[in-house]
Amino acid sequence: MNSKDIAKLAGVSRSTVSRVVNNYPNLSTETKKKVAEIIRKCGYVPHASARALAGKSNKIIGLFITNINHHSERFVIYRNIYFSPFTSAAIDYAGKLGYKVLVSLINKNSDFENARELFFNKTISGAIFVGVNNNDREILKLIKSGYKLAIIDQEQWKDKTLSNSIIVNSDNLDGAYKAVKHLIEYGHREIAHICGDMNKFSGFKRLEGYKKAMNEAGLTIKKEYIVEGDFTEDSGYDGARQLLANKNNITAIFASNDAKAVGAMKAMKEMGIKIPDDISIVGYDDIRMASYISPALTTVKISILKMASLAVRDLINFIENGIDSSQYNTVSAKLIVRESTKKIIA
Repeated sequence: MNSKDIAKLAGVSRSTVSRVVNNYPNLSTETKKKVAEIIRKCGYVPHASARALAGKSNKIIGLFITNINHHSERFVIYRNIYFSPFTSAAIDYAGKLGYKVLVSLINKNSDFENARELFFNKTISGAIFVGVNNNDREILKLIKSGYKLAIIDQEQWKDKTLSNSIIVNSDNLDGAYKAVKHLIEYGHREIAHICGDMNKFSGFKRLEGYKKAMNEAGLTIKKEYIVEGDFTEDSGYDGARQLLANKNNITAIFASNDAKAVGAMKAMKEMGIKIPDDISIVGYDDIRMASYISPALTTVKISILKMASLAVRDLINFIENGIDSSQYNTVSAKLIVRESTKKIIA
């Protein structure tokens, strides 16, 4: 079924069908109603490229989950406990604003060309990117092409020409600072950090927050107490094993996200380490699981719903009204104290 078939059934020209599809005003109510009814009954869906030729933008935004060069089982998307709630929140909020969300995965750099194609033929009017590395070259190329983007977890652009974009972050530095300061206030002095992916803005900003709290308290930052990794549970497990394999004085660990904290807790339990009696641990994100595991995880809460809704809201505003400068949003972080941290007696 195509526009020619619809035109024949309605007894109108193909151009009239096109004008109805694209909501042109210079048509009689009767004609609009007649053509629209036939379109509905026949289930006709106009091709995106046809709408593009008419200069129309679709009420569809893309959500691109980026997972470049992570091919092992530990990185598969369905194991990620951040992407799923973010995606659900974005779809829900976009729906309330009359938009649909097309979700795609980017597993290699060439997949960015698929995103470019969706922009080019106007299948999507804008897109949100989650999981990209900081200052990713492919993202910069898309922005410089004039496409409308919102990026999660990205530092502010130093290049002033990158004005047509939106950035949404959690307050990574302040959240990490609060986590480590909490441990210090509980009497801990030998505090380790299991880092996230240092190619990500959140990875190096949370390390920066850890160092800020330690320096402010006059505590020594020991190289052997900082373990780099990624944001997976396996990385937390491996990081804790590495930290605690040798005898040291560590009494507390700040894990860069809750998944890593869960992995670290598993490793400690296997090693016979009691949480929090022997070692306290703090995570970051406050995923749903954090309050259900035993002991319940002390963590830094960020609102994934708020981050998703800000990205969707500002992107749609950008699509419909345009912006002439980059927009930067930071979602505040709040410490949630549960059972995995304990005061120690000096």
